[in-house]
Amino acid sequence: MKKIYFLLMIAALSLTSCNKWLDIQPELEIRKNIIFENEQGFKDVLTGAYIRMATPSLYGLYTTMVLPELLSQHWTPVSGTLSAYLSSYDYEQTTCKSMFETIWLQYYQTILNLNSILEDIEAKRGSFTNGNYELIKGEALGLRAFLHFEVLRFWGTAPSKILMSDIAIPYVKEVTKDPNKLLSKTYQEVIDNILDDLNAAEELLSEDPILVYSNAVLNSPATMAGIDKTKPYPQDEYHFFRQVRFNYYAVKATKARYYLWLGDNSNALVNAMAVIDAKNNDGTAKFTLGNETAANNGQLTFPTEQIFAVSNTLSTQTLTSVFFNNNTAYTQNATYLNTAFENTVHASDIRYRNNRLFEVRVIPLAGNFNFFKKYNDTDSKTAVKDIPLIRLSEMYFIATECGGESYFRDYRIARVLDISLDGTLSTPEAIKERLEKEYRKEFYGEGQMFFFYKRLNYNKLTWPTVKDIAETVYQLPLPESQTMFE
Repeated sequence: MKKIYFLLMIAALSLTSCNKWLDIQPELEIRKNIIFENEQGFKDVLTGAYIRMATPSLYGLYTTMVLPELLSQHWTPVSGTLSAYLSSYDYEQTTCKSMFETIWLQYYQTILNLNSILEDIEAKRGSFTNGNYELIKGEALGLRAFLHFEVLRFWGTAPSKILMSDIAIPYVKEVTKDPNKLLSKTYQEVIDNILDDLNAAEELLSEDPILVYSNAVLNSPATMAGIDKTKPYPQDEYHFFRQVRFNYYAVKATKARYYLWLGDNSNALVNAMAVIDAKNNDGTAKFTLGNETAANNGQLTFPTEQIFAVSNTLSTQTLTSVFFNNNTAYTQNATYLNTAFENTVHASDIRYRNNRLFEVRVIPLAGNFNFFKKYNDTDSKTAVKDIPLIRLSEMYFIATECGGESYFRDYRIARVLDISLDGTLSTPEAIKERLEKEYRKEFYGEGQMFFFYKRLNYNKLTWPTVKDIAETVYQLPLPESQTMFE
């Protein structure tokens, strides 16, 4: 853990501001060489990258439940607070700029950790065992692509407005003191680098343990006692819990998301189907859609659907004050929620009925509030520690948009939605209209609704109220720490 902390400290020292980003001291470089003396050091630093991703400054709060959700109007804004500024797209407010700066630096600090791995791993290849060289390098490359793509989705223009020669964001592939290597690159360079890293990751992860064993087995190391150890995996503890690591199917799912973003529906469908059709050795599905049993157990993040998630052991501590404890908590009007979840048409929806997603609570002197329960692990039924970043349902939506109604029907059955939708998704416009509603319901609190709007360049939102959207809303302003370079 000390090694992990030290690499995170290097990132913090080197990225906090323009000057500190470039100021990597010689003694830190020497310490870095000590960290990477053996395989365990590479494991520790990669684990540190995952830990950073799960912090409140990234997927533990800001980039899942707060920033994209406020931009999508999912929470009731409180006047004079960040929620009001972001909901009204007032990006010049100090609190907004501060959040953008924090998120930007956290993304690139994580990327710096990954680059430190990738810079040193070849020289130490001979010290790796049990296929861990391929796993660690594959995960690091895949994560680097994933994180840059996330930055692009936030800070780039809407896909339909992209000119490939325009300047986009930095694509950082090394730990460097050279400011010229931290400059933003063109869209063409960024998307080419993303795909190159994903392709390399896919090849390296071609023997990922997730391809050999089911998630149920990999999430229960104790069950491996009777497994034939002559098989290639798993042979050490690093091969377990692949859903909270950037595994082979996370690469395929990210490719599906990437190609859809760029309007390449054919390749988006191929990669989405690779995840949907994935099988275990016994022929059972690798990932399965969440059902009534899962929802009834309070598992609205649907663990069997999670292609890639971050493990957040501090979720209760972090989220209680955000969603439960005060009258400024993020919540939403009950009437608007009933409309969003179409409760008069889909009364059996497993996510919304029986107060599963929201719970009415009374705040003294303030009134009744609908508190968000998706990530609440204080309920005795619920033990949500993993925050999903890519789920199987998204692959079904991509397949629906790119291939037809049959994929949506399977999803609808799993969620116990009304059968009256059969036969109604006969045009691209009808599919778009339906998917808008489903993205909202499915990914409430997960941050994907904003990217749906941005990808399709919506100029008007109709929920919870009608709101005109300017194109500039979809491109967050670059933080000052980056504009100093440009």
